[in-house]
Amino acid sequence: MSRSLTAGLLCVLLVVGIAVLQHFTLDKKSLFAPVTTTGSVGEPVVTDDFSLEVVDLEVGSALEATDILGDPIGPVEANGVWVLVRARITAAHTTMTNFPAELRMKDGTTYDVPGWFSDSLDRATLSPGLPQEGAFLFEVPLDRIDEPALVVTHAPDFNRYLGAQASVALDPVEPRPLDDPLVLLPPEVRTGKDNDASE
Repeated sequence: MSRSLTAGLLCVLLVVGIAVLQHFTLDKKSLFAPVTTTGSVGEPVVTDDFSLEVVDLEVGSALEATDILGDPIGPVEANGVWVLVRARITAAHTTMTNFPAELRMKDGTTYDVPGWFSDSLDRATLSPGLPQEGAFLFEVPLDRIDEPALVVTHAPDFNRYLGAQASVALDPVEPRPLDDPLVLLPPEVRTGKDNDASE
């Protein structure tokens, strides 16, 4: 074979090799994205750091809650609707203090938990092995609710890189009327004794 043919063949192989490597190279966002485990309502979604079970979903125009001092407030009307996702969450190995929740729609639009309700479950401190039951609360325009999913991410040190993430697809539900407000209760630790007493 002549040298020019060999050089041309090597150039073609090099270009093909580079193209193949670029195809399999992940961008930085994908490389450090949270590790997501998916599930459905009523079944535990188990991640490396925590388990999450969505118990119930309610949608309404008004909400009753308590303030930081425990005094009742409400009913508070939503600019749209309140979406109240009742759930049970349990830390697996370490205490969890930062596990932001969001409501993610089919088109990728996300809604965060509003910060002014102290009884929202995302403000709890989770001790390993002790399930806490409570609710995540979101304010969403009614016409934007489209195949929602509750997404909870363990973000130690406020860093979501490679964090454990649970995503639970939520079933559609009809909103309650304005005169029948949703009720946001503070999170409760559920022990085996509590569970036995309720049976």
